[in-house]
Amino acid sequence: MKTTMGSLVAVVLLLLLPTAAWGFQYLLLPTATLARRSVPQSVSRVRLMATTTPTRVEKSPDEWRAQLTPEQFYVLREEGTEAPNTSPLNSIHEPGTFVCAGCGAPLFTTDTKFDSGTGWPSFYAPVDQTAVALETDWKLILPRTEVTCATCDGHLGHVFDDGPAPTGQRFCMNGVALQFVNNQDHEELTQMVQQRQAAAPYTLSISQVLPSILTNAVVGGLFFQSFLQTLSVRGGSITSPLDLFPLIPAVYFGVLATQSVQRAL
Repeated sequence: MKTTMGSLVAVVLLLLLPTAAWGFQYLLLPTATLARRSVPQSVSRVRLMATTTPTRVEKSPDEWRAQLTPEQFYVLREEGTEAPNTSPLNSIHEPGTFVCAGCGAPLFTTDTKFDSGTGWPSFYAPVDQTAVALETDWKLILPRTEVTCATCDGHLGHVFDDGPAPTGQRFCMNGVALQFVNNQDHEELTQMVQQRQAAAPYTLSISQVLPSILTNAVVGGLFFQSFLQTLSVRGGSITSPLDLFPLIPAVYFGVLATQSVQRAL
């Protein structure tokens, strides 16, 4: 019984560690620094990249620092995270395009924006298949998928598998890493985005949902292992309904892993 309880405690701690690690970055920051990062700052306007074939943008850290505001540099070039509920982009619903604050490349449109309730601007799909780059991030122990601008490698945020249809994804973006361009203010950009969406519509691949598959499979497996240990202690028999409890989360996380695989097929 002690072994079973120990396994369950280990699973709970595994689930809580990423959240705790994320929260510590705010708890450990000096008050003045936290205040600076929690209040929306003015952004440096970037030159729009209204072309169907964006050119790679590469600059030295000093060049980026001279171009970007401190908040933009912290997020885009140092992979930082802005405080939730601080971005004015959360309240934008007008038709338009969200471009990279570093290079001006179009990344998302209002058509795919939704209110995720997280406090960060969220989208269920980028402009097209080539707008963003995805990479597995292990910084919070459990794997996450980092999202960067494919044109300048600027850090944008992360993508999770709890978004709405049709992709089931939530691109959770830092507002300071984006700039909004109203369709009425830049018709050339609007037309270019439409051309890119038609030429290479966004689709999921197995690599994009791999972190979700791994996380749910591991957590589900731990709960199932706890159930097997209970059976071993009981001599292969179930003596209480509580002995079946680990099967509930095991099945739940197993279903989530299966759904992630199905989205990429």
